[in-house]
Amino acid sequence: MSESVNPGEDKLSITTHVLDTSKGRPADGLPVCLYKFENDKWTLLKESTTDANGRCGDLLQDKDRSSGRFKIEFRVNDYFNRIATVSMYPLIDVMFDVQNTNEHYHIPLLLNPFGYSTYRGS
Repeated sequence: MSESVNPGEDKLSITTHVLDTSKGRPADGLPVCLYKFENDKWTLLKESTTDANGRCGDLLQDKDRSSGRFKIEFRVNDYFNRIATVSMYPLIDVMFDVQNTNEHYHIPLLLNPFGYSTYRGS
């Protein structure tokens, strides 16, 4: 059960971690964009880049902390071009629904040039 320091206060956060399983290391410098689906269209909320550990901290700004459908766009072509690797996937979109604004949503991406997987992390 999730507990809040201040009951009733939303603490929604969305983070990601990208690992290049073909190299056995974090995918650093990979561009990431967070979108929210509102009014029948995707709205860009934030652009970021993975750090040396392949991580992006909280992608949400305070004004965007609400339930709904979100999408993280991973621009993997930029990453693979930088490390001189041919990839089948230029872009990976991971869509997910946020129902509880008192939870943390961690969306890891395990990546290689010919496949990927994702799951809800902690």
